[in-house]
Amino acid sequence: MADLSGFIAIALISLITLHTAIKWPDISRILFVALTVRILLMLVGHYIIILPDSTFDAMGFEKGAWERSQSDFLNIIINYPRDSNYIKSIIAIPYHLFGRSLLMAKSISLFFGMGSIFLGWLLARKLWDERTANKIAWILALFPSLILYSVLTLREVYACFFILVA
Repeated sequence: MADLSGFIAIALISLITLHTAIKWPDISRILFVALTVRILLMLVGHYIIILPDSTFDAMGFEKGAWERSQSDFLNIIINYPRDSNYIKSIIAIPYHLFGRSLLMAKSISLFFGMGSIFLGWLLARKLWDERTANKIAWILALFPSLILYSVLTLREVYACFFILVA
């Protein structure tokens, strides 16, 4: 049952990626390749092997999010801005609503990883040209550490995303 919410989250991320690819066809191939690689790595890491960096910090963030989700929903929302560990709050909200699912927590990181690719491409396109933006997007899509951190519950992908938003 816990994996069901994780697979639903992966399907939702895939639909969001499809919508983005339809709206911006110039980056569609890059997004689909990045999504495919990340989903495959996420499933391999979840069911088959232990990925690097997927132990202490990743398990600590997930456990902290689960503990935070046990409080009432209003407490999660009110304490969000004051809390220095925003990852736990971001993951605690779906945990509170749908239950604990490690695959769902990884899917949230996947969402922010895919958003980083899109925002990096969009920023490069505004600063330079289409060709340079595509090169940057391919690097963001296929860089090994960015792929890894997009499928684990670690803070790096969240930091990259919010820096690009800023």
